[in-house]
Amino acid sequence: MAAFAVRPALLNDIDAIARIHVRSWQHAYRGQIPDAVLDALDPAERAQKWLEWLDKPGFLLQVAVRDEAVAGFCSLIPSRDHDASDEVGEVASLYVDPARWRSGAGTALMAAAVAEARAAGKRAVTLWVLTSNTSARQFYERIGFVPDGGSKVETIRGLALPHLRYRRDVS
Repeated sequence: MAAFAVRPALLNDIDAIARIHVRSWQHAYRGQIPDAVLDALDPAERAQKWLEWLDKPGFLLQVAVRDEAVAGFCSLIPSRDHDASDEVGEVASLYVDPARWRSGAGTALMAAAVAEARAAGKRAVTLWVLTSNTSARQFYERIGFVPDGGSKVETIRGLALPHLRYRRDVS
């Protein structure tokens, strides 16, 4: 099977990105986030948010594509962490359509994000992951990210969700 091509997201990718975002949450976070919250997620609402973010300075949104279909997406931004230097980038999101999990799309997206960060002069990339999301944590560890001791509780849709920070050197 052909590898995934990774390219910058286009305006006409937004609906697919929004659908993938919602489906990924509904599959990955079931049992970690209340069903009522997951079932109420709206792709149209997500699409609006992605449209707002798409043209922000320093925001890189990439998609993994195979056979002209978007299989997943990843966003890379300057780190938002108060303790980070300008040499740290942050993977703010990585989501793959659940039907494409373990297909190589996530690995291709992360490799592209790391390459972009390196090309932009970053020395490291961080990301935040839900503490209870062991599957994602195992994936990040397989591709070279390690917990760096950072933790936070983020309030998402009214829920207090504990997160761990992972880091990878890219220099």
